Amino acid sequence: MSLQMRKHASKSVGPTVVSVFFAALTLWGQSPLVGEKSSLMQEQASSSGHQVVVVLDINPHQEKVLPVELALAEGTIQRLHQAENTFSVITFGSQTPTLLKPGVTADEAIAMIRDVTLEQTREKYFSVHFYDALSLAISQFTDNTRSKSLLVISEGNDYFPRKTFKETVARAQQLQAACDVAMVADHTLYGTKGIQRYGFHLRRLAGKTHGQYIEVGAKQKRVARSVERLSDAILNQ
Repeated sequence: MSLQMRKHASKSVGPTVVSVFFAALTLWGQSPLVGEKSSLMQEQASSSGHQVVVVLDINPHQEKVLPVELALAEGTIQRLHQAENTFSVITFGSQTPTLLKPGVTADEAIAMIRDVTLEQTREKYFSVHFYDALSLAISQFTDNTRSKSLLVISEGNDYFPRKTFKETVARAQQLQAACDVAMVADHTLYGTKGIQRYGFHLRRLAGKTHGQYIEVGAKQKRVARSVERLSDAILNQ
């Protein structure tokens, strides 16, 4: 190639390379950085909020520990007090479970919890409608854009027919709903040889749905730490 042709090629390529360089620089400047993009995605994910369903065990056996149950529920909701979060509260015992009010704000949910009282019955022996309450709770999850958390606060009288347990787990997993469990009782949860008598299925349900399982007992002094663990678990789901 002659010297004259090389000079001509150099003049033609130079401006083109410079133009491409500045165009790429402009596009890069308009694009979010990796960290910024990650933060933006997190903000968009959290902006849809959490859908939380709280299930409270008010059967007559809970007379001594109902204040602990209610303090747990109120404290957890208070820590989740954000405008985009919604709450539903369900009570259950020996009677048909009651959905107090679905999809309300934290303040409304706390007001409802403060009005919850122990169930009254003349029956000496009774069955607890735990599965019916759980089924009602899962049916509240209808918003696919929100994170879904089910908080069960219970004595742990949780008998499940084997097939029913599998179906319940499958429903929760399909909805990607995590089940967090707080065991509140004024008696031991375990029988002879350390076999769990109360909350056995609830523990399994929490594990299979990536939820928290906590044994609170009957003491108010354990409430604060339990509230922290439960609310953190829900926020990270």
